[in-house]
Amino acid sequence: MTLMSKSLLSAVLVVSGFGIAPITPANAGPLPYGADQCKNGYVWREAGPHDRVCVVPGSRTRAAQDNALAATRLAGGGAYGPNTCRNGFVWREAFASDLVCVTPATRSETAQENAEAQSHKALAYGNTTCADGYVWRQAKPSDHVCVTPASRTLAAEENALAPTRFAGGGGYGAATCLNGYVWREAFHNDVVCVVPDRRSAVAQENAEGPSHRVL
Repeated sequence: MTLMSKSLLSAVLVVSGFGIAPITPANAGPLPYGADQCKNGYVWREAGPHDRVCVVPGSRTRAAQDNALAATRLAGGGAYGPNTCRNGFVWREAFASDLVCVTPATRSETAQENAEAQSHKALAYGNTTCADGYVWRQAKPSDHVCVTPASRTLAAEENALAPTRFAGGGGYGAATCLNGYVWREAFHNDVVCVVPDRRSAVAQENAEGPSHRVL
């Protein structure tokens, strides 16, 4: 077996084990605030001037109220100097330097908001976030071409069937496809064997992929 054949076979064996990730398309539409744009129903928390965590409107109102009451919740001295909170209050910690005193429940809710922040953005998956109705194809984990859910399901099925569609030898060594099949070529060195029409469809997906993203 040639070095190239071994490389191609390794690529196939790795690809054939991939599963399907949950389908979570982001909202499409204009993004006047760029990567910090929140999904519909969410707003910036604004616990501080640069706090762009996306939360429900009630949480932003609460943050503003806590900011307004901050001075009244300080103990006036103690273990943490002038930032020591009165009994029953703790630092909010919405961001690293956030020493506004709030109830323990509010700090816990703020931590949860921080943990969920990315999922509440219009670009929940960064610049490769797909528009509504499209998902990442994931012919391999880093394949972020936006396609229909049916195409992603088909890609996963093709990956699972990959070992059964090799001829066992031939012009392309171990990566030679059975008669009637060709390499899919969803990405460089994608040698999963599919029918010719599928390869053509995948090439079309690659060409149209950028137009199916939010940005």
